[in-house]
Amino acid sequence: MAAYVIFCITYVHDEERLAEYRRQVVPLLEATPGVKFFAGPMPLTVEKGPPITYGVVVECADLEAAKRWYYSEDYQRVAAIRHEASDGFAFIVESWTGPVH
Repeated sequence: MAAYVIFCITYVHDEERLAEYRRQVVPLLEATPGVKFFAGPMPLTVEKGPPITYGVVVECADLEAAKRWYYSEDYQRVAAIRHEASDGFAFIVESWTGPVH
């Protein structure tokens, strides 16, 4: 089942550094077989939570592929730029088909 790495950027300290992160991460995502990604500024928050400036969803084939991509040396090198430039959080969620009632 597909798995999704979801990034929520809550505050940007340095727009130029975050732009550098985007310049490096997009080719990395494009070069990863089977990965799709969706990104956009100012997500619409529909339930109470921290304000989010940017949201990104990376779709991978399964949970193991998502973990491999996120923890890869290549991504972690680029992630350091995001950590310097912004505050936020990320998580991985596996798609799930619950029981049918």
